[in-house]
Amino acid sequence: MPDSEKKASAGQSFAGNVMKYSVATYLGFVITGVALIVKGLLPSEVLGAPVTFMTYTATFMNIGILGLDQALLRFYHEPPAGAKPRQLFAGCTRLSVAFMLALGVVCSLFFARPLAAALGLGTAGPGIIPLLFVNAGLYMLVRYLNVLLRLENDLRAYTAETLWMQTCYNLIYLLPGFFTSNVTILALAAILSFGVVVIAFGFKYRAAAFSDLPAPMAAGIARTVLPYGIALAPAQILFSLSSGVCLSFISNYCGDNAQGLFAFGYSLAQLVTAIQAGFSTYWGPYVYAHYREEQERIARVHDILNLLIFGFFCVLVMFEDIVFWIFANKRDCLAIFPLLMLAVVFTILCEGTVYGNSIARKPWHDTIGIAIGAASNFVLCSVLVPSMGLTGAALSLAASNGLAFLYRTVTGQMYYRTIPSFAKTVSGFLLAFAVTAAGTLLWQHFVLKFLLAGTTLFIYCTLYRTQLIKLWQMGLGILRSILSKK
Repeated sequence: MPDSEKKASAGQSFAGNVMKYSVATYLGFVITGVALIVKGLLPSEVLGAPVTFMTYTATFMNIGILGLDQALLRFYHEPPAGAKPRQLFAGCTRLSVAFMLALGVVCSLFFARPLAAALGLGTAGPGIIPLLFVNAGLYMLVRYLNVLLRLENDLRAYTAETLWMQTCYNLIYLLPGFFTSNVTILALAAILSFGVVVIAFGFKYRAAAFSDLPAPMAAGIARTVLPYGIALAPAQILFSLSSGVCLSFISNYCGDNAQGLFAFGYSLAQLVTAIQAGFSTYWGPYVYAHYREEQERIARVHDILNLLIFGFFCVLVMFEDIVFWIFANKRDCLAIFPLLMLAVVFTILCEGTVYGNSIARKPWHDTIGIAIGAASNFVLCSVLVPSMGLTGAALSLAASNGLAFLYRTVTGQMYYRTIPSFAKTVSGFLLAFAVTAAGTLLWQHFVLKFLLAGTTLFIYCTLYRTQLIKLWQMGLGILRSILSKK
């Protein structure tokens, strides 16, 4: 077979694997869409508190898990201390459960009232804090099961569990909002839904969770895996904390209605992650397994990811007025929507630029970068939200995510280069800034904003025409392969 045909076949095989692990995400996109409709229909004053509760559920889940889900991804095929892969899973899970339990008891007994007020959940009372930790603990177990299913290539179970997890995190807890505004009832709905997933899938894999783990082996795992996970943990914690900080400031300075508007706008902005989420499920393990011999392909994928994300960004700005025409009660967040999308774009594009830090086993660079973002977000929110309200919160989030992206990308490229053309990447971001400015400043002028965003989209397609042609050819190849099998 000629080299060109081998490369084409390899590309189609790679794309096919990405698509297999993206099925859950793209089906989950339907769930996210339904959840977005529900958020659009719920009154803003009802929406803010439960979304804040779920946002901090993710934050406390990342605190309790100690970064060991990421460590499990890194060491599952190279377990230390003579352990087997499932023993590594059992060790990581037990460490996380013990820490989450201790943290939840201490915070619930001694810090419940001030913690609820600081998180913007003061109206729910101190009783919301124990529920928050229970929900976070169940979400943590669901996350561990998700990682195990992915690593063991149990594609059918992985797809089913991912869909259940997305339904719990995005949708089920909102449904009681049509009948009550009681945050406690909404929190209990979330706990019940996560509990069902843990029972359904944990029963099947109970042998893995209760694997025998001799003390010397457990100590060896703790010495090797735990420090790696703890080094990564702050990055995950601070990453999930960013939007929560904004929601808390808005709740304390602007009220429940503004909190609900921001929650809806940020949820809508995260539609961009539909392109990235399924891809990253396959991409992370692939990079760790092939970074030595596949650097050229990894660089090509960076450009393709940029094209897809930047393009989708432009399309959403072009047609955002239609969404806010449908959900007219949320139209007040139209002006901040491009800023919220830019914040999400910064986060997504890290997927193609920061793996060098992990490859070089220097995860603290990711931690420092996200810490810079979180600290700047807190400072900017404290300055801008009291004077600018929703616009100040959106601007703070976009700027802080941009700073985190810049630091992590610069350090990641120092250790492993994935950006083939810095000039093209910088040009893409300048165009993204132009679209953001147009969407924010011209939010009341649909036609002018539409034309400017459309022109920018055309420039993107011209700038990334090679990647666009590659995507077209790859898509045709996959289609031919499917038709030939039939």
